[in-house]
Amino acid sequence: AVVSTQSTGVIVSPMTRTLQTAWGTFGGHNIPFQACHLVSEYCDAPCNYGTRRSQLETTWPQVDFSVVPEVWWNEDETDVTITLRAKRFREWLFKQPEKCLAIVSHAGFLHELLQEQFRNCELKRINWIHRSRRQARGH
Repeated sequence: AVVSTQSTGVIVSPMTRTLQTAWGTFGGHNIPFQACHLVSEYCDAPCNYGTRRSQLETTWPQVDFSVVPEVWWNEDETDVTITLRAKRFREWLFKQPEKCLAIVSHAGFLHELLQEQFRNCELKRINWIHRSRRQARGH
C-alpha cells in the first residue's frame, strides 16, 4: 500500500484481498474508497483473476466501483500489458483532483509502477511531484 496519514481518499484494487486490506486499514476514517482495476495484480495465475464487478458491488457497497468494468482482469496479461496498465494508471492518477491519496495495490503492480520492491502489507509514502520531476529530467 502507498499511504499517507493525511489521505483524502483511497484508491484500491478490486481484488478481494486488497479490498480487505484497505478496509482494515482505512475503514471508519470517513474517506471515500474508489476501486480501480488498473492497480490490480499482474494477472499471471488463477489466484490473480478477479471477481465480477456486480458481485463486488454487492459485497462491498461502501466502495465506488464506477470505473471498474464488469470483467476487469486480463487472463492473457504480459509484461507489455502490465507496463501499459501502469502508464494508464499514472495518467489517470494525475487527473484526480485529490492531492493526497492512499493506494492499496499489489507488490507486482507497484514494482512496475514505481520500480521499487514492496513487502506484503508494507506502507510507503510517495511524493509523486518530486518523482515526476526527477523522471522528466531522466534520473
